[in-house]
Amino acid sequence: MRKPAASTESHPPYLAPLPLWVTQNHGKSPETEAFLSGASLAMLHMVLADPAEILPAELLRNRLALRAAAACLKLEGRRESEADIRDAFYLARAGDAMGPTGEMFARWRKASAVGLKGADWLARLKTCVPEPVAEELPEWIDTAMAGGPAASADAAAAGSPVAQAACMIGLVMNVFPREEASALICGDLVLARALGWAHPVPLLGLHLKRGDLRDASEGRVEDLRLACHRAVARSAQDAVRLSHDLARRARRLRDVAPKLRAKGSGEAVALFLREDAVLPSAMLAPKIKGTNVSMTDRAARRLCDRLVELGVVRELTGRSTFRLYGVA
Repeated sequence: MRKPAASTESHPPYLAPLPLWVTQNHGKSPETEAFLSGASLAMLHMVLADPAEILPAELLRNRLALRAAAACLKLEGRRESEADIRDAFYLARAGDAMGPTGEMFARWRKASAVGLKGADWLARLKTCVPEPVAEELPEWIDTAMAGGPAASADAAAAGSPVAQAACMIGLVMNVFPREEASALICGDLVLARALGWAHPVPLLGLHLKRGDLRDASEGRVEDLRLACHRAVARSAQDAVRLSHDLARRARRLRDVAPKLRAKGSGEAVALFLREDAVLPSAMLAPKIKGTNVSMTDRAARRLCDRLVELGVVRELTGRSTFRLYGVA
């Protein structure tokens, strides 16, 4: 039997490529949009399962959190770039205010780190949204995952993961029309729970527009649901492509790790495979973040220079001071 055509982009073993029939434009009917969102989520589900564990999943979520933060700031009328957001978050000293730009990224990072298999997932989600929203979450999540108030009218559609996420967004926006980020964070969590994922993956906020969220706040359920299908299809496909890219880069970084002789180099490599960016003076020295392993400022700078020389890490800012590094 002839195999269906697949994307020609290269991909690491065990990470399935996107078939052309998923990425091609098949029209704009509601049925087609729902089919494409389901197919795209299925492909992303396969990538996230990753039996070979070559995908740096936390790094993927942090990269998507950065994109989601930029998208939410745009919804609020701000125009900060991803580089601006990185600076605001990573260059803030411990205890210092990061401003609305850094705080937005911090919220998305915290939300994407919520472990949905643990008993404390709801308590952790509540810390990602303002208190008035948090108070309503238990009831709203139950309502959304049950299919919403209109579930009996269209049980099949209302029970789909994307429909549950759209319902959650609508519930938040209807009461708190200016809490776009909270609505999108909660929508991603409901989507991830419905799909059985271990963590929320920032998806919905990347391609939903202000008009789509206005539909949510005004109760236009069908319009919102269709917009969510479109957004999820695009975002899931983008996430699959990003996963392929990060898996390739991660493999190259792991391959050179045995060549590094600096004390703590293994822990440093693991940090690069988790973080969107690394600030050597704060995250590698005096201790490597998340460990008790010590590293001097000089050793941290030399390690980063060596990783850049090997082509597995790049400097992200173009500055001579306050440099940030990420996998290349």
